[in-house]
Amino acid sequence: MNLDDPDDYYIEDTVPYHANFIIISCQDYEELEELRQKLAASPYFHPLANILTYYHRREDKQTMAKLFFSAWYYKAINSILVQYSDEERTLLVSEYTPYVNEDYKVQPENKFGCWTARNLGMPVVGFDTGYVCVEKCHNVSIHTRLRANNLGTCIGFNTHVVSYNDFKHLRNLKLFEDRTKDLHGFVLRAYAVEVKPFFLIKKHENGTYTLSARDGMIWNTMAELFNFGIDLSPSVDVMMKPFNFEISIDQIFAFARRKGDLCLFPIYQFDVIVVGLDFTYPFKDSGICILSARAGFETSLFRIKTLRDNVSTIILFLACFACTWATFTVYKAAEKRHLSFDQIGKDFMNTCRQILMINLYKPPSHHFFRIFLAIALWCFFVINFTSQATIISFFTAVKRGKEVDTFEDVVAKGYPLEAMASPDLILPDTEEKFRIINSRLVNEVDIYGCVDRLKTDPRRFCLLDCSVGRYIKRNKLNDRGEQYLHIAEQDRIHSHYLAMVFSEHSPMTERFSKYMMILCEAGLIRKWEQYRYTDIKDDVTTKPLAFDDLSGIFQVFCFMVGNTLIIFFLELVASRIKTCCQNIKIPHGLPKRNIE
Repeated sequence: MNLDDPDDYYIEDTVPYHANFIIISCQDYEELEELRQKLAASPYFHPLANILTYYHRREDKQTMAKLFFSAWYYKAINSILVQYSDEERTLLVSEYTPYVNEDYKVQPENKFGCWTARNLGMPVVGFDTGYVCVEKCHNVSIHTRLRANNLGTCIGFNTHVVSYNDFKHLRNLKLFEDRTKDLHGFVLRAYAVEVKPFFLIKKHENGTYTLSARDGMIWNTMAELFNFGIDLSPSVDVMMKPFNFEISIDQIFAFARRKGDLCLFPIYQFDVIVVGLDFTYPFKDSGICILSARAGFETSLFRIKTLRDNVSTIILFLACFACTWATFTVYKAAEKRHLSFDQIGKDFMNTCRQILMINLYKPPSHHFFRIFLAIALWCFFVINFTSQATIISFFTAVKRGKEVDTFEDVVAKGYPLEAMASPDLILPDTEEKFRIINSRLVNEVDIYGCVDRLKTDPRRFCLLDCSVGRYIKRNKLNDRGEQYLHIAEQDRIHSHYLAMVFSEHSPMTERFSKYMMILCEAGLIRKWEQYRYTDIKDDVTTKPLAFDDLSGIFQVFCFMVGNTLIIFFLELVASRIKTCCQNIKIPHGLPKRNIE
């Protein structure tokens, strides 16, 4: 497609790839500006493509600075300007960089301070009046209004003079180099907000700041690799205050309009973005999780899970008990030559007493049976360590209650969900449980206030970043020095990756992603976020078993004693009735009636 030819036509079915190399031929800056506007609307245009401009006119240095600044306005950092002189039979090849300051190691031959005549966000009207360039760069220093609101920067460019016949010199020219490989100490304006524990800012007495924790270490490392400085003046008034979602949104939109060069806090990778941003290599899987108070301990009688895990031991114990009971019963039946329910009950009690290591009630008198009992006692003594201890563990005084892990648990509790107002907190309106949860959302400016209130009032849920939630679940303690928070394990509001961002089509994105991938592969990101306190108490204090801890066992014991008393009472009643029936005798000398 030839943009310079007015009779040329656009291709209907374009390929979904931008051009890597673009050539522009123009007579003057007015035509160049017109072609750039057409090029920006083309599906093949990409600001980071290599753009070679044949400019058929010699211009002064100030105009050339404006030409390069106009390229920077379109983010075309890889732009080369080629002029020629037929009289001198030379080519003039010029390249530029927008990252020039006093500490630049190889100072360009020409330096101009440039900015847009109108504030960022307003369109540029005309080349002559839309861009302003002056010699020296004092007007666009780091703390000036022009740097913040008018894309002010110091444009530096070099011009290489190449003879028409000097092909070797032309081949040796290093054009289209990555300008971000070494920024030579250029200071970048940064938006920041302190997010504990992942991004900490420490202020020093001399007015400087130190970045620390995970995100701080990321940017400290990137500053070394790119060789740039960080200026926090855009956020100095709010960066160390409690996190405010609205302020962060304003910073992101200002950053997208190029009022700042860096955004030091990561954001989620969403499929639909309302602002033009470049996402870098994701370094952390996260999302929005549901934080609740940890479930307390509940009293229970039987521990069903342990019962299922040790069912073989239960069967073995019951078999031993039944065999012992049968042995007592068979022996007594053979000894007395008859079998009665009363004797079976006594044998049952003897079996229980033997297992509990209590002296038998009227033990057998024969010598060989005493030998059997001695062997049985020692066998049960061994079995007690494996069976009775296991069986006792089925009876537990307390266990932790059910945690909130699903959306159904959240709906069942009926508590409000406190969170900072954000579109990513709204669940899709597809199920009734989602609509119920959306209706219970309560806007909070400071989400850590919700976390602190969970200490005293657990009747609420907090929605916050999963990475932050996992950290405070492990490290945040109540007044007794115990962990008191729980993160829902099964359901969460959404699952996205955290990534650092740059303005759309930033020349730093690709190299930053490369460095970030290296840091993740090396395990440095994980190492930098290993935070924990040192004074964490055990979940449950270890103490000797008391009567309260064995309440379940005594409940069963009392139940069995009660049943025994009832059976004993029924036996007494039955015995009395039988005795009364035997003592009743019908007299034989009853008088006869006269029947007439």
